[in-house]
Amino acid sequence: MRVALYGLGRMGAHHLRHLTELGHEVVAVDAARGHRGDPAGVRAVVVATPTASHLAVATPWLERGVPVLVEKPLAGSLVEGSELARFETCSVGHVERFNPAFVALGSVDARFVQAERLAPWADRGLDVDVVLDLMIHDLDLFWSLTRSPVREVRADGLAVRSGRFDIVHARVETVGGHVGVFTASRISRRPSRTLRVFSPGGYASLDLRAHTGVRLDDTLAERPLEVSPNDALRSELSAFIDAVGGGAPFPVPASDALPALAMAEAIRDACVR
Repeated sequence: MRVALYGLGRMGAHHLRHLTELGHEVVAVDAARGHRGDPAGVRAVVVATPTASHLAVATPWLERGVPVLVEKPLAGSLVEGSELARFETCSVGHVERFNPAFVALGSVDARFVQAERLAPWADRGLDVDVVLDLMIHDLDLFWSLTRSPVREVRADGLAVRSGRFDIVHARVETVGGHVGVFTASRISRRPSRTLRVFSPGGYASLDLRAHTGVRLDDTLAERPLEVSPNDALRSELSAFIDAVGGGAPFPVPASDALPALAMAEAIRDACVR
């Protein structure tokens, strides 16, 4: 399949490698680096450009009926995200849904969710704050586990180096009584991506970075989760390409990314009060 790839930064390079290894013809488009290709015959598009450009890059293709996978976050605002969500063939790169450890968790009654996502400083993703850069992953996982509208949001954040929030702590409560507590930082000395999901009778603890997890019952007896050695991004791209070919639903449609984007905006608003 011929796929147009916009953006050849860190994430774009990963998309290029996986799409090529999966046997697809990739037309790389990156004006900043001088890469240009003929988009004729393109059947799918991957957008891995800075967040502010997502709407402008993806919309012309979607209007022509070409399916598009947009890297997370879907857009820089809920308004722009809603514009993309009008198209059923627009998917979002919420790759953690394909994380083998999260997949192994399966369906659970997630009453309380605790997420920590820490990263050392890097000169990337600075066009958005840490909520849209990092925390958005965990907000999306919380939504995918609970599927309940938000009732209350409390948050605190601090801009340390980028001029935007670089560290944020947030608490989200849903109408259904689910509670999510999130910490995200891009000024940490060590990386960490952990998710703990508490249910009546036990809980699961996932290391999303190491792709491992354990489940504990009410006696705190521990057993490891059976985690497949799959690559999350490759799984995501394969699911997207399968949907383009008509063999499956589109993974994480843009409409399903709006709740996380709405939570992100509510968290940002709470931080500035």
